[in-house]
Amino acid sequence: MKRLFLSMIIACATWVVGLAQETYAVEILPTMNGYVMSDKATAAQGETVTLTLGHAPSYILEQLLVESELIGGGMSDDGAWEPAMAPAHIMVPTTKVSENSYTFVMPASKVKVTATFAPIPEIRGDVNGDGLVNVADVTALIQIVLNSTPVDLSIADLNNDSQVNVGDVTALIQQVLNQ
Repeated sequence: MKRLFLSMIIACATWVVGLAQETYAVEILPTMNGYVMSDKATAAQGETVTLTLGHAPSYILEQLLVESELIGGGMSDDGAWEPAMAPAHIMVPTTKVSENSYTFVMPASKVKVTATFAPIPEIRGDVNGDGLVNVADVTALIQIVLNSTPVDLSIADLNNDSQVNVGDVTALIQQVLNQ
């Protein structure tokens, strides 16, 4: 009977300690041309946090940083505890789960999440602006030529004659075939 009672006390104490586990803030810093969202506003050490990212058209993720701020200290030569002069900033590793989803394991401190989004560089022949030069661009260029739609000459004038016409379609087909 004593063993059962003692086991129940230990189980209750373990449950109470688990409830009192300290949590830390997940701070998302403002960004331009995109956004970052966290599935948790706070998390306990060791918990997995999922970040979801999105970006404006014609932008891509350039950098995602998760930074932990540890405030500590150490023992001096005479054995006294001395606080740190400044907090230590430690990069927390992230894992890419999908094109717009990343995870990290929460450290024992608050974290700051920073994302930088950069414009997709213009690629000559990338008529549809998806970052690739392929058959989809040939189709888009044919539609532009047939409909007389205005387009950026620096991307679509592949034969450098200051016009966008069938000659550029031919040049783009040659570029795609030679890749």
